[in-house]
Amino acid sequence: MKRKLLFLVAMLACATTSFAQFDNIGLLGGSTVTGWTSDTDMVTTDGVVYTLENVVIVNPESDGGVKFRKDDAWTVNWGGTGFPAGTASPNGANIPTVDGTYNVTFNLSTLQYSFEAIGFDEISLVIEGTDVSMFTADGIVYSVNNVELEAGDYAFSVNSSTTGWGGSGFPTGTATEGATIPVPANRYNITFNNDTKQYMFNFVNISLIGAGVVTEDPAWVTDVYLSTADGINYTLEDFTFPGGEGKFRLNGDWNPGWGSTDFPSGVGSTAGDAPNIPITAGTYDVAFNRLTGDYNFAASTNGLEDVTAAKVVAYPNPTGNVWNFEAATVIEKAELTDVTGKVVFAGTFNASTAVIDAAAFAPGIYMAKIYAGTSVQVIKVIKR
Repeated sequence: MKRKLLFLVAMLACATTSFAQFDNIGLLGGSTVTGWTSDTDMVTTDGVVYTLENVVIVNPESDGGVKFRKDDAWTVNWGGTGFPAGTASPNGANIPTVDGTYNVTFNLSTLQYSFEAIGFDEISLVIEGTDVSMFTADGIVYSVNNVELEAGDYAFSVNSSTTGWGGSGFPTGTATEGATIPVPANRYNITFNNDTKQYMFNFVNISLIGAGVVTEDPAWVTDVYLSTADGINYTLEDFTFPGGEGKFRLNGDWNPGWGSTDFPSGVGSTAGDAPNIPITAGTYDVAFNRLTGDYNFAASTNGLEDVTAAKVVAYPNPTGNVWNFEAATVIEKAELTDVTGKVVFAGTFNASTAVIDAAAFAPGIYMAKIYAGTSVQVIKVIKR
């Protein structure tokens, strides 16, 4: 009997030790019921994937958002810019959220997270042998980013139905039941509207970020996006760099980012500790290959864009109503793009102050491109 008791005690001790090996990961934030003062511990069975069910999110007027952190302390924490899904970064920004109830998942290995709204249809992009889950914050607009697709005929499945929704149009179209979408092989950001059945496949975004890219951006929060016609080769023309360090990154996030010690040309490394690119001040035409990481900064003779002269200030930011943009010179026009690179607003102002009504836009992150004379400034703005 004594041996059996000792054996049971030993087994319990081993189980306790094994369980204790997992990191303690919690969720907290101004948009949670516990605020920024108390964590809600997440659940894990393997120390990698952490989950939390029925999380109520209510955004306050200020100091909202959420973050993940370890051991109820700020020594190790993660934030991000994507919602309802994204890739977190250490000491990153507060994750912007939308009111609702969610099942939350956080992968400690990849730092990918998702907020799956409860009570809405489940939408996925399917082809034989592949099922890609999509995410939503309102039950209407579903999205999934940074998805590598092989060439084939795809469809959107609603609640695991065997009959999908597709269409002959690509990269955009309106889906009909029973049809499929002919998708070429590439890496995409994908959206689907469950009300209108409109869909869109956009190439992933590539941007440059850093104090050497945009003046007065020591915190590395403003991305300057490159253009592409094929989702592989990206370019940025006639852009003036103030000089300093910078990196390329995908979808305004670090999954992945590319860095190197070489300038004006080199091959970017996606290693987490890859060095920043030392950018010499000047006006360049930039080329970047997403597959190989090859980049080149070629001196430009036009120099039409000057990110230092406009000195545009945006407020309030984040906002739930309007953005005000003020410059030392006349603002001629402004453009607003969403995270997919789609232009959602364009207007002329010819005044030192420009006001953009944000009420009609979905909550999320947008890039405002402000034109003032021969100067251009790109500012990241957030709609709550």
